[in-house]
Amino acid sequence: MSAEDENETSGGGGKTFRSSADMAPGNNANKNPVDKPSVSDSATEGIPVVPEDVAIEEAVVWDPSVYEESEKGTIFGEELEVDANVRWVRHRRPLGPIPRWGLVVFLLLIGATFAYRKVDQWVNSLVTPDAAPGDEIEFVVEPGWSSGEVAVALGSAGIIDNSPMFRQWMRCHSMIGWFIDCPSGIEYEFQAGDYLLQEHLAFQDVVDILNEGPIPPEVIRVTIPEGLTISQMVVNIKERMPTYSEAQLNEAFSSDIVRWEHYPEDFFLPWYEGMFFPDTYQLDEATLTDEMSLVTRMHNQFLNVVEEIQLEEKAAAVGLTPYEALVVASLIEEEALLNEERAKISQVIHNRLDQGWSLGMESTVRYAVGKMSGESLTREDLNSDSPWNTWIEPGLPLTPISSPGRASLEAAVSPEDGPWMFFVRTDENGVVGAHTFTVTSEEFAEAVAICREKDLGCG
Repeated sequence: MSAEDENETSGGGGKTFRSSADMAPGNNANKNPVDKPSVSDSATEGIPVVPEDVAIEEAVVWDPSVYEESEKGTIFGEELEVDANVRWVRHRRPLGPIPRWGLVVFLLLIGATFAYRKVDQWVNSLVTPDAAPGDEIEFVVEPGWSSGEVAVALGSAGIIDNSPMFRQWMRCHSMIGWFIDCPSGIEYEFQAGDYLLQEHLAFQDVVDILNEGPIPPEVIRVTIPEGLTISQMVVNIKERMPTYSEAQLNEAFSSDIVRWEHYPEDFFLPWYEGMFFPDTYQLDEATLTDEMSLVTRMHNQFLNVVEEIQLEEKAAAVGLTPYEALVVASLIEEEALLNEERAKISQVIHNRLDQGWSLGMESTVRYAVGKMSGESLTREDLNSDSPWNTWIEPGLPLTPISSPGRASLEAAVSPEDGPWMFFVRTDENGVVGAHTFTVTSEEFAEAVAICREKDLGCG
């Protein structure tokens, strides 16, 4: 009797199975158990008996149907019949080609606009430099030079910042005229000779000076620095022009010909301080003995600058008369050592005037007692009774104390907004001539201590 028959007749009465190994797909004995001959007990001896419920679960796992997936009706099986009523649609990405190319074009336009602005700024900085003209340069145009050769020489001398651009500016081709802002239809020819130019001039300024022609031979140039008084100007001019008479110069400086229309009517002073513009003046043989001619030119140049910077209108906007603005400019000229500080010094003066304070500027005391800049002041000087002594007198001094340049005239009517009430030289941040600007007297005292420690003239 087989083990299977024995188990069926055993006292347990329940049907049992062999291990799952006997029912594995590779075991042929389990494929047709009806036709399989019975196995002897000795053949099944030692094989563990598996409970029926477990054997069923394993039989499910090992059922051959798991591995016999039919390919019928799939893309791998027989060819499917195509339904003519089915419409196949090709799905595109959410962003089609038009939005994508539109984005590319938009980015290219932004890049092109940015590049154009950068190039335009660069070109404008060459045609019209932002910085003020630099030092004077004696420039020579040699006989036979073309305009191109003049352009190269101007660039080598530092008068213009870019020779090739200057040549294109003079040619002003119609294709680029709109871009570099140049006058078209002009043929440039410059006379040979000596010229007096400056560093970093605008293209138009260079052409204007060259078109005036060279300096006449045997011309004498007289340079009047900023910040001189009339008496100092007389000495300066006499040193350069020994043919001039000192008495004639003093008379010219006090002539009604050079009286400014904004000069106070109730003033009866011997001269008109501050109304002669510091600049370089060229004198020819016809004026070598004409003192009045030079002084008149200096006054006319002052009037030209006053008109150019709109001093009268801007003075009214900050609550000053044109003459008061001239006085403030003269104070700035004497106090400022750095151009960038002129507008801040101007604001300190305006703030103190608004508060009714005395200005307390030593430069006015020196003018009052006749001392030069840099000379030490005594306690007696500081207490001197003079309408120019702002150390003790409130408000502005009676007249200008020097001849201011363009930068100081502009600063007088365009102060930099700020609450400062004091300033003192400290060479702040290691910058020679720099001042420290403060609001409170305590801060000012600390800055004065630094000035004294560095021996910068604070006593």
